[in-house]
Amino acid sequence: MEQVILSAGIDLGTTTSQVIFSRIKLENISYTAVPEIRIKEKEIIYKSKIYFTPMMEDNRIDIPALISILQKEYHLAGIKRQDISTGAVIITGETSRKENARQALQGLSAEAGDFVVAEAGPDLESVLAGFGSGAAAASRVWEGAVINFDIGGGTTNAAVFSNEEIQDSFALDIGGRLVRLDENGKITYISDRLMPLIKELSLPIEIGVKAELDKLKQLTDALAMVLLHICQGHELTAVEEKLFINHGIENRKYKRVMFSGGVAECIYDSSLDGDYVDIHGVNKYGDIGPLLGESIRQMFSQEDEIIVLEPREKIRATVIGAGSYSVRISGSTVIMDDGCVPLKNIPVLRLHHTEQEHEIQEEYKIKRRLYPQTQQIAISFAGKRAPEYSAVKAVAKVLADITRNEGDILLVIVEQDFAKALGMLLRQFARQHHIICLDRIHAAEGDYVDVGKSVSGIVPVAVKTLIFKS
Repeated sequence: MEQVILSAGIDLGTTTSQVIFSRIKLENISYTAVPEIRIKEKEIIYKSKIYFTPMMEDNRIDIPALISILQKEYHLAGIKRQDISTGAVIITGETSRKENARQALQGLSAEAGDFVVAEAGPDLESVLAGFGSGAAAASRVWEGAVINFDIGGGTTNAAVFSNEEIQDSFALDIGGRLVRLDENGKITYISDRLMPLIKELSLPIEIGVKAELDKLKQLTDALAMVLLHICQGHELTAVEEKLFINHGIENRKYKRVMFSGGVAECIYDSSLDGDYVDIHGVNKYGDIGPLLGESIRQMFSQEDEIIVLEPREKIRATVIGAGSYSVRISGSTVIMDDGCVPLKNIPVLRLHHTEQEHEIQEEYKIKRRLYPQTQQIAISFAGKRAPEYSAVKAVAKVLADITRNEGDILLVIVEQDFAKALGMLLRQFARQHHIICLDRIHAAEGDYVDVGKSVSGIVPVAVKTLIFKS
């Protein structure tokens, strides 16, 4: 039996905000009384215009203005709030650092519907954009890794994919709005995070001074060179290293690169070259975004060993993600703590390497950066069909060890039928945690889960998938 639902995706970014509406066709593929729903078709039916994210004078998010934009777009799309079954509200870039970011998320979610709400830190934003741009799908086609740079107003968020699996992620203070200009070309804002680089280059770029085109171009060329050196595996200078947010990366070479985000609109449009002959042509949006795009296009076009791939989406890469509910049932052979539920919108951290202790530790370390350390997560993995007790015990020990300094609840979801044994061992090795261990459920990277109270040993679980991640 098929069912058609409508979904909304809302992206609140540093520079721009936008809304999309999608039509999703679902079908029940289960041959038993327990439903198993999958997405059969997905189609974007409406894309809003790109809005500048409304901010107040004290540099906080203007929540009433955001809600007004949302209401306007619902009206223009001919869609009512009650027509929407599911969706996602994502806050990204520098906007996620604003002091009222959480209130903005909750306000938008309350206005739009019962949605997945995600305050996307730099690493998680990197992954969302990489799925939305098509970089993850491209990595399934090409041998070797594909790196996606999502360049917005405040940050550049990078994700590395291989065979459609996330390999690494990081973020940089590189963006189009980090230097802003008024209509006369006078500089009105310079991000503090760019000042060390500006000083190292000895550039006369100061607030209140009319910008010189060649000096701005030297700055954007230097920023583009950082991205190029990352792809080439070159070591960065100490000043360039300071552009990383939270953590850096290992030096590796990437032969295939993709760009998304607002600046990508300029990177792939070579017809704009003639617009940059003077400062007024550059100052189209009141910032250095177009010039940064030109610098990146020129820099990468000169490199024969690096192939620049065309993205599926550019400025809309992050917003192409809307939640879809898929209700699953975890059976009676589980470990459950009803005092900890209901749990809602818990992000899934998917482990693929669960054979060796060091592999689990390394993969978990990399992927845990996608979420704030204080945030509750669900650890998901497949596991063997009939594992030996010693293997289950080894996994339990390492899971207890890597989550030792985290929150009260250790939530583990496995696909194979051994949650009872694993959960009992986790109770032994992770006594500081409340243990919930469920099985026979597939939860992938980028999914969110809801866990309800058990009824006669049966635990209802809703898996929410970002439908356009592939």
